[in-house]
Amino acid sequence: MSYQDDLHHELRALSRGRGVLEQGLARRLGPLTRQLSAVSAVDPDPTARQRLHLALTELMVDLEAEVRAAAELALAFDARSGDHLMARARFYAKRAHCSERTARRRMNEAIAALAQAGARDQSTAPVDPGSGWRVRSFTSLMRLDSAAVELYETRVLLAEREISEVQIELDIPSTADPAGPPPGVDVHVVYGARIVSVDRDDDGHHYRLSLALPRPLSTGDQQEFCLHYRVRPGTPVRNHCAIVPLAPCDHGRIRVRFPEGRAPASIWQVTAVPPRRMDAATTVPGAARLDLDGAGEVMVAFRALRQGHGYGVAWLP
Repeated sequence: MSYQDDLHHELRALSRGRGVLEQGLARRLGPLTRQLSAVSAVDPDPTARQRLHLALTELMVDLEAEVRAAAELALAFDARSGDHLMARARFYAKRAHCSERTARRRMNEAIAALAQAGARDQSTAPVDPGSGWRVRSFTSLMRLDSAAVELYETRVLLAEREISEVQIELDIPSTADPAGPPPGVDVHVVYGARIVSVDRDDDGHHYRLSLALPRPLSTGDQQEFCLHYRVRPGTPVRNHCAIVPLAPCDHGRIRVRFPEGRAPASIWQVTAVPPRRMDAATTVPGAARLDLDGAGEVMVAFRALRQGHGYGVAWLP
């Protein structure tokens, strides 16, 4: 079956009984629904319900109002409509002035439309299939304990065709104060490459670096290089450090070092999150909690990272 068919099957199963109000919600979600909503299988019900609601509500934005209402009832977003699916169908039939059979059909069609929106969302995850290289390993160190926030990124590239330059992208958050200093970072190569150009979008939040390699690489050649980013004063910093690989990435490791005596209230791991779910996944604490070590650091590692999906560490101050 296709991704859309599989997701449709999972959402139909989720709609049964009390829908999203069932206990043990995270365990009831299928793998595609968990991935779509960034829910871990061990998330407590309130966390799973909140993340699922955010994710599915985003998918419903482009649905017609009546289809959206039918989908919300099918999944029991509104507990007042009745606990069980049949009760929700009766509620919908009364509100829409139709038979219960028609109500069930419309609710099923709404779930199908939701699965179609999920498949469309999945297909638009950013990737760069023509880069000509893959990342054999990626390591990142974010230092929050220095005078300015610093980020070190080290990559080992494997050429899949002849290349002499690579492009790296970086996103920083928008500033909360429009009258404040312009957002930005200073970028330097520590070793292994040379900066050819740095392009920045007009809003100053998205950077695209072109790097010249020390020598042209042939298919199968490897090259390691390290970049150093220093956040300029006044630039806000998100409470997460993540990589969203646009090229294939085999191994990833992210370390965050916190200031002494300023441990976050909560730290958790973020794994394979689609771009539209990153805000929810990095602001609502997940079940994969992390603890600081004796050096005030956390480290997470990943294998076979999915292109266009987010991996990293998030925290609440």
